[in-house]
Amino acid sequence: MSGTVATTGVAIIADDEDLGRLLLAEAVSASGLTPLAFDNGGAALEAARSQDVAIVLLDVDMPGLDGYSVCRRLRSEPRFATVPIVMVTGHEDAEAIGRAFDAGATDFISKPVNWALLPRRLDYILRNAAAAERIERLAYFDPLTGLPNRQCCIETAERLVPEAAHLQEAVAIVYLDLNSFKRVNDTFGHSVGDAVLRNVAGKLSGALEGFKAENQHLSLSRFGGDEFVILLRHPAARARAISIAEACAAAFKEPILYEGLEFYPAPSVGLAVYPDDGGDVVTVLKHADTAMYQAKSGAAESVAVYTPAMSSRLSNWLDLEARLRRAVAEDRLRLVYQPKFRLRDNQLVGVEALLRWCDSEYGDIPPTRFIEIAEDSGLILDIGSWVVRAVCRQLRAWLDRGFTVPVAINVSGKDLLHGDPARVIAEETAVAMIPASLIEVEITESVLIKDSAAGRTALKRLRELGCRVALDDFGTGYSSLAYITRFPPDRIKIDKAFVHDVDTAPGNAAIANAILSLAESLGVTVTAEGIERPGQLEWLRSRGCQEAQGFLLARPLSPADLERQFLAPAQPTAEAETLARRSGRF
Repeated sequence: MSGTVATTGVAIIADDEDLGRLLLAEAVSASGLTPLAFDNGGAALEAARSQDVAIVLLDVDMPGLDGYSVCRRLRSEPRFATVPIVMVTGHEDAEAIGRAFDAGATDFISKPVNWALLPRRLDYILRNAAAAERIERLAYFDPLTGLPNRQCCIETAERLVPEAAHLQEAVAIVYLDLNSFKRVNDTFGHSVGDAVLRNVAGKLSGALEGFKAENQHLSLSRFGGDEFVILLRHPAARARAISIAEACAAAFKEPILYEGLEFYPAPSVGLAVYPDDGGDVVTVLKHADTAMYQAKSGAAESVAVYTPAMSSRLSNWLDLEARLRRAVAEDRLRLVYQPKFRLRDNQLVGVEALLRWCDSEYGDIPPTRFIEIAEDSGLILDIGSWVVRAVCRQLRAWLDRGFTVPVAINVSGKDLLHGDPARVIAEETAVAMIPASLIEVEITESVLIKDSAAGRTALKRLRELGCRVALDDFGTGYSSLAYITRFPPDRIKIDKAFVHDVDTAPGNAAIANAILSLAESLGVTVTAEGIERPGQLEWLRSRGCQEAQGFLLARPLSPADLERQFLAPAQPTAEAETLARRSGRF
């Protein structure tokens, strides 16, 4: 007997004749396989479903399930798509042969079997099967993660939908897209990006393990790039898919660690269900994608279930994104400047640069709207560079007119973690010939909470450049003393949510007092945001708050209005200060 094919795995044999089973077992053993022999089709079927099967040899006539039935049932399961199934039978008529191949048989061996020739025949079948499997993997599997690819996913979905229609079940499509993954490739290179993707695939596969026992028709695919798709066929597909999607999202609460780096590629997840959300695979997949964008936009939780209203909102979102790209490229954004005042002498101590966008069709777009679009699309890095450049030009113009005005700029967490704001500021201040110390960088608490090496390094480089660091919206991001003491900022800004009723609500007053005490112990300046009433201002002044900004003191102003109202003359006269007090500004 020949053993020319290096093969591993199990050969399932089903034959109700003892001698036939024995000789078939010897033949497959010669090919390096482990034979599992059974005298009936039912037992052979159950064994095949629990084994790593390399080949199946079936007698046609057996008690219980015959060979044709076993073959059909195996072929109905995706993992047996390329496993060779050979019919061994005494029936040689055309009808019997036709029935065998219609059932999905790979080959047909007639009895009486030529036992001397059979091992070589099996070697040939196994070689062809191995070649077919290699072609199958190239065509239908992602080489990086080992998961089914886009083509396999679509074909699987197109098979599940008619099955669901016949069984009166449903098919859920769960669409996952990693947030900010492009920045991983751009910053660290594709080899690191590939390693992160393999980790992501492992996390998702692990999250699905607990659901597979109850959901036989459940699969995960890498749909392309940083996108993954989960397919589920079940009578209660929507409810089960929501549980699966939430489990996948929860799997990314902890960072992925790779070569000392920390990555937070949390997915935005959308899902849609056949037949409720579409009558075909293309429509349901599109609607799952739409729901994913809804989750990514921040208008929903990290898992979004499709509703028809999402389609119109996505269309508007994509239109605004395209317009924002053009606005950045064509320099059609603008900055306004909100003054900050020192409370002990009412002097202007600096301004905060605030971004504005007026579109030719939509008019003034709220910053909360276009900033979330910029964050999602990756435009936030380009916008951050634009703001630094515009601020440096304005500082140069003010210096030329004899005005020295420190300017605070807001730096996105994504810019800090995945961009290089220190490099941008260094380059632009050099071009404008201004000191970097005139620029203060405002960050949110979320950057400190992530406590990543990249974030700490970026803040250190900004400090070394001469920039001050302010912690914006303090009190709203679940800060703790550990975060603040690990990297104490130069300034803490009390969020307007606590300032709003600070003079009337004991709870807000207690929080503000605690922040002021913390800042004093750390030697950190405190600026209160959102001052709109004289009572708020006086309460903060009496508690030792150093600085304030808000509509009561001054609204955001154009550079010309800022100069006219606060920069010329540089020192306010006693008469001007008296007028300011009477107007309620101080």
